[in-house]
Amino acid sequence: MVVTLLARPVRAEGDQALSASVGWATFSVPGKPMRNQAPPTLTPDWGAAVAVSYERSVSTDLSLRAEAAGGLFRGGGQAMQGKTSYAALGDAGVVFRFDVINIVPYAFAGLGAAVAGGGPIDRSADLVVAAGAGVDWLQGRTRSFGLEGRVASFGGDVTVVTFGVRGTIRWGFF
Repeated sequence: MVVTLLARPVRAEGDQALSASVGWATFSVPGKPMRNQAPPTLTPDWGAAVAVSYERSVSTDLSLRAEAAGGLFRGGGQAMQGKTSYAALGDAGVVFRFDVINIVPYAFAGLGAAVAGGGPIDRSADLVVAAGAGVDWLQGRTRSFGLEGRVASFGGDVTVVTFGVRGTIRWGFF
């Protein structure tokens, strides 16, 4: 009974986290129409992405998130187009954690800006909506490893999809 009276709830407000990830990436963009036909959808032969994100919790389940990500792609162009293309984005939004156990699934969404170009992608700078989900495996209170997927759709015709592994360090709890 005394232990119950002395117990305090664990608070997550003010927790901070820094994550880095690396993984696979692809894009989809309409090609150039030929002879009154619908334009083909172009995708690269391969792509890679890196990302860095910062989170600050406002409650146990909800955090604010800012991230920067970039992708490099090879292939997918039509005749007379380069073979290498890129996309870079920065966004800010929220993260919702579904449960806080040893395995923590989460979803996130954000608004920001993106720059893309090269190969089959016409150089552009557009608004971006990024959304995704992932799962973290806690390795203690200060670090975790996980998997994360993201879809970023630009105001133009380019959509980028990434899937990768991430590592996270945390501080500022309790």
